[in-house]
Amino acid sequence: MLNWTQYPNFRPEEFRCKHTGKLNMDARYMERLQALRTDYGKPMVISSGYRHETHPIEAAKEDGPGAHTTGRASDVAIMGGDALKLMALAVKRGFTGVGVSQKGSKRFLHLDDLPHENRRPRPWLWSY
Repeated sequence: MLNWTQYPNFRPEEFRCKHTGKLNMDARYMERLQALRTDYGKPMVISSGYRHETHPIEAAKEDGPGAHTTGRASDVAIMGGDALKLMALAVKRGFTGVGVSQKGSKRFLHLDDLPHENRRPRPWLWSY
């Protein structure tokens, strides 16, 4: 179980699976995310954190559950110049997976720090 006092800019509720209520974030990931938040110097709104493999988004994936099920990924609601600044800082901090959604009403950056695998190459940048 994580000691959330080590991540003063985040609350466990932000990262709970919206489908099951479970929370299984990785401590190393949270340390990296807190360091990124410190570098960024502004609040970071988490729109999605941990997702259990039964979460509808994960269950619908043809190639199996994604990065959010590992506890080493989150989506940050952000747009425009702030998104670009956060992306640059994330790469410097060692985030290896960056997904960009900057259209419509759901604008966010997906950030993960997963290692390279055949099924999931890293480092990697994609758009939604």
